[in-house]
Amino acid sequence: MTDGDSSTTGRELPLRGAVNARDLGGLRTADGRQVRRLRVLRSDLLTELDTDDVDFLLGDCGLRTIIDLRAPGEITTDGSGRMADRVTVHNTHVHGADRVRLDLTAVSPEGNIVDRYVQYLDHSSANIAAALDLLATAEHLPALVHCAAGKDRTGVVIALLLALVGVRADDIIADYAATTPNIAALRARSARARTARAGSVAVDRLPAWVFAADASTMRQFLAHLDTEHGGAVGWAARAGLDQATRDRLADNLLTPPR
Repeated sequence: MTDGDSSTTGRELPLRGAVNARDLGGLRTADGRQVRRLRVLRSDLLTELDTDDVDFLLGDCGLRTIIDLRAPGEITTDGSGRMADRVTVHNTHVHGADRVRLDLTAVSPEGNIVDRYVQYLDHSSANIAAALDLLATAEHLPALVHCAAGKDRTGVVIALLLALVGVRADDIIADYAATTPNIAALRARSARARTARAGSVAVDRLPAWVFAADASTMRQFLAHLDTEHGGAVGWAARAGLDQATRDRLADNLLTPPR
């Protein structure tokens, strides 16, 4: 399978107020099962959703829960949008060592965002596990997971979720890379956010690697997960997600075995 396989395309959500939103439905496991449609959605910031967007998420998607991975200060500054009054919202902040968003800091022209993803595992394992535990409860579904861009913090949580239920590595990588066509819109939207105006560097001056969503990045992250943590299952066991919780994740997200 290639990174652009059809199982990872056509899953975009028709939202006018979000630019990097998609369904995980259709991604495939090694044993031939698929992620069920409209169980877990992923997105960027929800503050610009309009009435039609809200109606779509509530009516067509049946959304019950939002898992917001942003820092409390981001939520205070940028807000949560109109969905926050319509569904249950859980804030489980995913952060690295410095707790500062990469796109709001002065960074070098060359860099590797995989290093930041590894920090999430090292410094936010409890919060990531809490987010996954929420997704293991059927009453919380359908759920939407998001951060600011829906790429980095969301990308790590979604990658771990998919790996835990047995989704093929190629599909996890392709889902991450599906952000690439949305990068220009994400940069424009980031420049509009109040947090960007409070940051130490202008968004339009940030190097391209900060916003990139290359397949190689997720491939490296999954390799690190395997080498240093014994894969997603090894990481989850140490983070406190027991086998029963992992089983519920698979039961809730995947189509039945044939």
